[in-house]
Amino acid sequence: MRGPTSATERTRTYSRLGCVLIALGALACGPTVHVAGPPAEEAAQPPGPQKTPPAPPTPPEAPAPAAGVEPFVKTLDSDEWVSKTLKLQRRYERVLVVGAPAPATIRVGALDLNARGAAAELQEVPVTRAFATLQEAADAARGGDLVAVLPGTYAGFSLDDEPSAGQERFLHFKAMGRPGEVVINRPCAADPRWMIYLRAAHHVVVEGFNIAGSSAPGAQSAQSAGGRGAGIMVDGAFAETGKLAHHIALVGNFSHHHRTWGFHSTDSHSVLLQDNLFAFSAREHGAYASDGSDNYVVRRNVFFGNNAGGFQANLDPEASLEEVLRHPAFRGYPPMEPTRAWAAGLMKLATERFGEHGFPDGRGVNYIIEQNVMNGNGRAGGGAINLAGLSDSLIQNNLVYGNFAHGIAQWDNANPFDRAYVEPGPRSPEQVSGPDALPLWGCRNNLIRNNTVIMSNGGRAALQCGNGSWGCRLRNNILINDASASIEVLNTSIYRFDAGNNVVTQVSYGGMPAALKRLAAALPETRAITGITRARFAAEVVRASEEPWVVLEGSWWKLNPNRPDFRPKPSSKMLLGQGDAREMPARDLLGNKRNGAELGALSPGG
Repeated sequence: MRGPTSATERTRTYSRLGCVLIALGALACGPTVHVAGPPAEEAAQPPGPQKTPPAPPTPPEAPAPAAGVEPFVKTLDSDEWVSKTLKLQRRYERVLVVGAPAPATIRVGALDLNARGAAAELQEVPVTRAFATLQEAADAARGGDLVAVLPGTYAGFSLDDEPSAGQERFLHFKAMGRPGEVVINRPCAADPRWMIYLRAAHHVVVEGFNIAGSSAPGAQSAQSAGGRGAGIMVDGAFAETGKLAHHIALVGNFSHHHRTWGFHSTDSHSVLLQDNLFAFSAREHGAYASDGSDNYVVRRNVFFGNNAGGFQANLDPEASLEEVLRHPAFRGYPPMEPTRAWAAGLMKLATERFGEHGFPDGRGVNYIIEQNVMNGNGRAGGGAINLAGLSDSLIQNNLVYGNFAHGIAQWDNANPFDRAYVEPGPRSPEQVSGPDALPLWGCRNNLIRNNTVIMSNGGRAALQCGNGSWGCRLRNNILINDASASIEVLNTSIYRFDAGNNVVTQVSYGGMPAALKRLAAALPETRAITGITRARFAAEVVRASEEPWVVLEGSWWKLNPNRPDFRPKPSSKMLLGQGDAREMPARDLLGNKRNGAELGALSPGG
């Protein structure tokens, strides 16, 4: 079942070989332009890190003291996560302008990542320097700078580790003018696979760009079109740098029609994806976090019309540990073996050397995936929200409808280290003594609440727990699939499964022996409204339909005025007052305050 879910390994291979990924108007400005904060002087650019080819085997180096990463903010409130994790400066040290004619001053407001609605008060600030290209500005930028990009069409840029960047000293790349007027339609010079390439970079904001590829969804287009691998690539390049990319915010971008992904990341942590549209990826997913990436907030995005998954967090232990093994610190470690013992040994050494979460370990923790809309994805397979190796995370208030494969899928990417524990898996409760008897890289201990998943896809599930995805807690969800299972739980995932207060059509246990069900905390049909079809559900909401959530308009997009309205009717006895009030998010998909124990992503108000 690897298929389109394991493209990271190919990306790693192509990068090592140095190959190009195959397979798959200017504004007339016056002296002032509306854009945010004051200036200073200029700085020299650091040289980009050089790739180091693998050396012949030698005895492993003595591990240095583990560095690790700063503790993650653990919360169910994404605003709290943002305010404590990404501390932006209130004023800019310098303003670098890209494009012509360059104004003497610009007007900008400080970016507040938690603000909704009203824009910040604009301040007029002088421009420090002007550049013709994004790459020239990126090379000159340092921590605390704003790079303001005037309307026009540009090649992309790459950015490496900038030591001067840090908390309250972010590098902020901002598209100016009206939405869609700043277009990136050519790759960066450093690597033609990517348009924006953040390599071992940190403390970066990318805001408001139209990142335009040239591929249409579908295998034939992916093979023949000249589109790029991804619109935005965030890459720690751990084998060469020994680092992870981190503290990156991608806000309000439109990344579309790329050959493989609208966004891709490897070897990373502490990333915010907010208010973006990731659309029409030709071969695979709208956005794809991989290779042990941790500590993400993915909120208020739309994933539309992508050939495979909408948002995929496939942390891929095989590709992750392959990357670790390439680092010089592990030259003497035995070559990869498809066993848990081999993987556990390498993970132990890597944790001693780089600290917990300090290297790509094939696991992802501390995600908040909320208030997203997934629509029209998955013709080539892949869940609308496709998760492999994601643990201790929150998935809530997402609307998933009109897709062609799974709704929310949890598994372990069929990695070789887990295979002996998956095939055939336990046949009796006595075989499951605890987590050590189950796969290591499934999705563990995730809270999945108040999502609405509407579908009619044979052989797929609205919510799947497979390959060691145990400890899943389901509350207050609407999970409807007319053609197959609403909830599918396999034998390696029934352990500590806990469901309650959900609307479902039917439940599947994948043919597991009935005795294994004793391992669950609460089976999904015991506290559920069952047998609900799409037609029955439609009678409970304002307006059900398959209309797209968004439509394209010129060089940007807008909400479709004919999109469905899945808010419960005030008269709905099925959806109102039936939820678990102890597990209710404070707000719904649209940001409206919840006032009752309703089911699904939307409350009746607003």
